[in-house]
Amino acid sequence: MKAMSAFDRVLEAARSTTRRVVLPESSDSRILSAAVEARRRRLADPILLGDAAQLHAAAAKLDLSLEDINIVDPATSPRIEHYIAALVAKRADRGMTPEKAAHALEDPVTFACVMVSEGDADACVAGAITATAEVVRNAVRYVGPRAGESLISSCFIMLLKPEHPVKDVMFIGDCALVIDPDAQQLADIAVATGETAMQLTGITPDVAMLSFSTSGSARHAAVSKVSQATALAREKRQDWRIVGEVQLDAAVMPDILARKAPEQASDTPCNVLIFPSLDAGNIGYKLIERFGGAQAIGPILQGLSKPVNDLSRGCSTEDVVNIIAVSAAQVRSIH
Repeated sequence: MKAMSAFDRVLEAARSTTRRVVLPESSDSRILSAAVEARRRRLADPILLGDAAQLHAAAAKLDLSLEDINIVDPATSPRIEHYIAALVAKRADRGMTPEKAAHALEDPVTFACVMVSEGDADACVAGAITATAEVVRNAVRYVGPRAGESLISSCFIMLLKPEHPVKDVMFIGDCALVIDPDAQQLADIAVATGETAMQLTGITPDVAMLSFSTSGSARHAAVSKVSQATALAREKRQDWRIVGEVQLDAAVMPDILARKAPEQASDTPCNVLIFPSLDAGNIGYKLIERFGGAQAIGPILQGLSKPVNDLSRGCSTEDVVNIIAVSAAQVRSIH
């Protein structure tokens, strides 16, 4: 029998308790197809936003049936007055009025995030046709950070091939949100990404704080930042192995790490990679995906009180199904 992969455990967690995942971008054929597939595989109970007749007609053109899919039309929702009142209460100090709230709720992503905030959905997935900045802005405004969190960051799950130096799965961050993190923010991203890895897949985080230097082999402010972040992350999670500052090859090839930094050597390659900036992270994950042949799932948002996750606008239907499953599994881990 084939051993269960780390991502198989995410899928099993999603199936263990059916979660309501709202999909506001229902005009996109990838979203319609993913909703049907996620429902068929019992990964979630999808909620599509839009006019039911129009959505059924669009699905029919794709040879899909939405018979078992919940559809909510924001224009006729009986919850709209409740949502307006909730927005006014939440953002009265920012000048929110009933008129402004009603206007804001005309945006499907805003409506979806308020559904999550008010308990009418467990999670939201958007980004197929909406910029990441808009998804994140709505998530922060209307869902809000988890108690005690000061930073919203992101990570990707990279599903790896047998020939890759890290076995099965790797988590990498931040590749989508925090442009130029300082040392404290970088440490927070490292801890958040390790915790996401642990909660979703059960793996033990072996964290690498990436740099162009390994253990002081170069001197530069960028190196010092990663070195400081390593120390801060170690203070926060003394039970984890956190390697840094370290070059990528040493992070994933134990023999190279043994030569470059014998004091940090281990037989285990790092399975959580933390990039020093968004430039490095965004370029890095796309190199791993496009040239390395790994499958990228994400970006997964970290630090929110309830799951809201982003999609790449170049996503496939399979990508959407996978992030729906991640979102459902996150509900389980958060609660």
